[in-house]
Amino acid sequence: MADEIGKEVTESGALRLVAYPGDNMVLLAMSIKDGEVAEAGKNLAGFAIWRSIQGKPEEALLNRLSFDIAVTKDTQPAERKWTPSSDAPFQKFRWVDVPADGLVSPISYRVVAKYFTGQGKAMRDGPSATVTVQPPDRADAKFRVAFTRGYASSQAYAAKFHNADIRPAGAKTPAFDTKPFLAQYIWLGADARKHLFAFIDECKQDAQSKVDVLAYDLDEPDVIQAICDFGKQKRLRAILDNAPLHTGAAVEVQSAKLIKAAAGDANVKQGHFARFQHMKVFIKRDAGGKAQKVLFGSMNFSLRGLYVQANNVMVVDDPTTAGYFAKAFDNAFANDVKAAPFAKDPIAAGYNQISATSTADLPNARVALSPHADWKISLGPAADAIQHAQSSVLYAVMEPTGTGPVLQSLQTIAAKPVIFSYGTVETATGLAVQSGDGTMGAVTSFSYLKDKVPPPFDKEWSGGTGMHIHHKFVVIDFNGSNPVVFTGSSNLAAGGEEANGDSLIMIKDPVIASMYAIEAVRLFDHYAFRKYMEKATVAKPLTLWFPGKADAPTPWWKPFYTTTDIRFRDRYLFAGVPLPAGVVSVKNVDWTSLASKAPPAKPPAGKQAKSSVTKKQAPKATKKVAKKAPKKAVRKTATKAVKKTVKKAVKKTAGKTTKKTAKKAVKKPAKKKARK
Repeated sequence: MADEIGKEVTESGALRLVAYPGDNMVLLAMSIKDGEVAEAGKNLAGFAIWRSIQGKPEEALLNRLSFDIAVTKDTQPAERKWTPSSDAPFQKFRWVDVPADGLVSPISYRVVAKYFTGQGKAMRDGPSATVTVQPPDRADAKFRVAFTRGYASSQAYAAKFHNADIRPAGAKTPAFDTKPFLAQYIWLGADARKHLFAFIDECKQDAQSKVDVLAYDLDEPDVIQAICDFGKQKRLRAILDNAPLHTGAAVEVQSAKLIKAAAGDANVKQGHFARFQHMKVFIKRDAGGKAQKVLFGSMNFSLRGLYVQANNVMVVDDPTTAGYFAKAFDNAFANDVKAAPFAKDPIAAGYNQISATSTADLPNARVALSPHADWKISLGPAADAIQHAQSSVLYAVMEPTGTGPVLQSLQTIAAKPVIFSYGTVETATGLAVQSGDGTMGAVTSFSYLKDKVPPPFDKEWSGGTGMHIHHKFVVIDFNGSNPVVFTGSSNLAAGGEEANGDSLIMIKDPVIASMYAIEAVRLFDHYAFRKYMEKATVAKPLTLWFPGKADAPTPWWKPFYTTTDIRFRDRYLFAGVPLPAGVVSVKNVDWTSLASKAPPAKPPAGKQAKSSVTKKQAPKATKKVAKKAPKKAVRKTATKAVKKTVKKAVKKTAGKTTKKTAKKAVKKPAKKKARK
């Protein structure tokens, strides 16, 4: 039966199966009733999963791990072996399935719990359950959320397109024939691309409409051609970023010349506020100039933005919402993209209401547009929501390198023993994954990842050519009674909120929160596997667990049934089962890996580096922002919050053992202050 967020739940014997529909993906959560796995003859081997798409035969989902095939840090993409989960069951209590053709029609999943028969790898079938997932109803007729397929699906891309490149060989140019690449673009860009070009096509069909564009990275030929066509028809205005990274030999310089030639210099402004013009926006206006519809989000109108990076966009068919962006555009255009006059405009004074409640047309949402006079205007509510999470915080962010409370709040909440928190963070030199126990793993270098990624992603990824998880979102309590998402183009850093043109939307809607949560899980699981793989050696390779496995006496499922282990909370959360009273998870928060990977200081004015790191992450905050920033170390804040939480939890929990266990959570607080 489907609930308010569209998830389907079924139970069969001891097995509970929950399916959450996302944007072209499905999150499956499984749980075996407590005590059942500990009974004689019920040593859980894992879960075999079959997928059945309408009109196609049932197929077993494949597992990257097996009982016999060893995976190590030296395993190359061409050497990877995939085994049907019927023979190599998933030793996880949740799995994100990304069907090659997306979630466009109902999909049925059959899950069978597999048990070991004794010592060794022999298995038998346990309880089974089947669930059918419908494509997600986005709930709101005039508000659509969409994601690119992103890097995580590169294995499917390799099989489907044989790792074909996404641009012609030679120097980069914003003008080339895209027809040979169109099938790849449609697949890689997924729903985000579909909505972008549907928006553009709607503007083309309405010949009386006018179009405003704010762009940062800009080199997607079909997007540029459409912008130029609007310019030739005398119905375009555009604001293009011209920060140092978009000057000189940058391909955006060529893009700007094409657009100016088509629309005329008077209709194209180039600027970067105090730092960047970082919005990625299309606005449709009627013949009289009244705003009608808007597209915005994290996705740049570039080849990387659409076809390599993990990104999201929102399309809002609402004059009020479009009007906010139109006012922001008008201010920037009239004032030559200057931060000071924009920050004084009422449009930048707070969150602008889209809808006070979730309706058939719009979700409960508000949007903030920067640069602001004070970063607290936008980041204050985000940090407050994180700090008041009731059950979970999931995120995918580019590292907020400026001052401000968001990254600090994420670290603080990671230490709370009654919250499940994890996510992925893009850093100056690689990718870091925060595990459920609060530990931020070592940064996996781009060079290692490059070696483990099949083309064309290694070609796009080599040489520091840009970020890969380009999302900027945080989801709080995704399956609770008051879920909220913060997302947009903002890097969630104080410096950017006062210096950049950006959007940050607050959405309080269960369907949308669930979609972002699934995306967070997809990215986490993918990069977490890379992290484990980087540590695997020939002596200790990655293989599935079985009774009698050398140096592995503890069953793989044991932590998921140990109340003090965060994986116990993980299993209950995603399976939608109320936690037993008094459960407190042991945490071990250590984010020093991020602090040790801090980027170099901002170059002197006029000498800004043109590397991908400078391109995609906000530099250090201005002195003005730095003075306003909170001066408490995250370590102290996190420790205080954890101690307070533990104290409350212990009061509610009987027994000295629980009290002793709970206190362990604060023994190892964050060792260093998060980098500003």
